[in-house]
Amino acid sequence: KKRIMKSIILKLLHQSYEFFAVALTTGFIFSFFVPIKGFLLFTVAVVFADTITGIKAAKKEGQKISSKGLYRTTEKIVVYFVAILIFEGAKNTFNIPFPITYMVAMMISGTELFSVAENIKRITGVELGTLITRFFKR
Repeated sequence: KKRIMKSIILKLLHQSYEFFAVALTTGFIFSFFVPIKGFLLFTVAVVFADTITGIKAAKKEGQKISSKGLYRTTEKIVVYFVAILIFEGAKNTFNIPFPITYMVAMMISGTELFSVAENIKRITGVELGTLITRFFKR
């Protein structure tokens, strides 16, 4: 094991400056994205959930499905990613003492989840808000 580790270290030391520049840059980028990966993945999940329930609701109501509507899915994901990244960058740059990235991600998710609930009502006629309220009042 020591020989393997020694040979790996020696190979790394013989690399060029470009290798170290790429490694440092990659490390920096990953250190920025890793703490917010959950927000980014959940954002994709709720946008897809909204898209799927929206398509089902539109089909049930006999509405036409267009590629323009599907394009909006990609557009929403990109805009939401940019918002989360910008606020994470602002938090890191200005040492904002409260969890602003969490707040932004929660607002985005809340908007999409509300839309999913509306779509479910259009599909099934069941209002999720009323259902959840009844469940917790028991």
